[in-house]
Amino acid sequence: MSTRRLFSRPARFAAIAPYVWMALFFLVPFGFVLKISLSQTAIAQPPYTPVFDLAAGGAALKEAFAALSLDNFRLLVSDDLYVLSYLRSLVVAVVATAILLLIGYPIAYGMARLPRRWQGIAMMLVIVPFWTSFLIRIYAWINILQHDGLLNRILLAVHLVSQPVVWLSTDTAMYLGIVYSYLPFMILPLYATLTKMEPALEEAASDLGASPRHVFWLVTFPLSLPGVGAGVLLVLLLAPLLLYDRLQRRQLEVR
Repeated sequence: MSTRRLFSRPARFAAIAPYVWMALFFLVPFGFVLKISLSQTAIAQPPYTPVFDLAAGGAALKEAFAALSLDNFRLLVSDDLYVLSYLRSLVVAVVATAILLLIGYPIAYGMARLPRRWQGIAMMLVIVPFWTSFLIRIYAWINILQHDGLLNRILLAVHLVSQPVVWLSTDTAMYLGIVYSYLPFMILPLYATLTKMEPALEEAASDLGASPRHVFWLVTFPLSLPGVGAGVLLVLLLAPLLLYDRLQRRQLEVR
């Protein structure tokens, strides 16, 4: 038996496995959520109707499908509470993503230009915050930003303010929490793209008379767009999920 024939069947199974995984753990749960979204609230177990009962036969299933409706989706677009919540989430996501890109790009660029022996250390410093629980890091920021926290004590000690500044329960605290938490998600894709860039391209542009500003905008930035797109997509999807009830004292979730 040839080696090619011997490994052909396991190779097929390995190619099919990701699709089976996605079907079982993404499409099937998504189907359950979609069905519930088309159902009506009921004081029962489960707390919605209709319920699909395979043992009831085809007629019952057909009746259950007919009872599904788009009332919940109509409520989402007709109630100002939900509409404003969605718009607020989008605004926060876009602003936070822009801030993260402005902060993350220079850091990633600097890491990519470090000597090889220092790049690993810089990468470790970016990843280290992930070793600490997300909740613990947020509570640490609460202690820093509270009325008698570390930030206000420093500002009072250097006489930049005459009385403690209110940081918590503000948009500033919310954006600070988002930027701090998601900054590695912006830096890592940018760093991966910038390290693959050939320095000779920038040197060639400089030799041809381009200024450092033109080298960046005409050579470096266009070549780093894949990393920019990946980082923006990651942050844009994560940012509106939770607007830090602990930092802003109010929770706004995308439902």
